[in-house]
Amino acid sequence: MDKDFKKSCNDMTELIESCWDENNPNDGKTFDERLAEKTANLTGTDKMVMTEILGGE
Repeated sequence: MDKDFKKSCNDMTELIESCWDENNPNDGKTFDERLAEKTANLTGTDKMVMTEILGGE
């Protein structure tokens, strides 16, 4: 069973926060590059939540 919506929202918030520049000094990547890498393989509720956050379809 997929995780519940609230848990997914919390997890996706943490994922986004982990992409901030100050959390990744000297890795040479932009926020958008980090976010794209970390969201590329999301599934289920996590994918649905992140799609809504990012305004995609």
